[in-house]
Amino acid sequence: MTDHVITRQAGSHVSLAGRLQQVLRHWRARRSVRELQELDDRTLADIGVRRDEVLWASQLPLSVNAALELEAASFRRRRRHNRFEI
Repeated sequence: MTDHVITRQAGSHVSLAGRLQQVLRHWRARRSVRELQELDDRTLADIGVRRDEVLWASQLPLSVNAALELEAASFRRRRRHNRFEI
């Protein structure tokens, strides 16, 4: 999440090298998210994500970090679910 926040703060002042590093980080994150698609539903549940969330995150543009977005989506879903359990 830190990488994403730093990039947002830098705005248009990010150098070409910095932008390339960001794209590379996002590409690696997307590759990690896509590897999650190979896991069975039970393992994904143990991790705390759902298959539809993994699919959604794997299709995000390279301008966002898919791993961070997956984590955030999973957190929001679990927070909503826990709010209704009480």
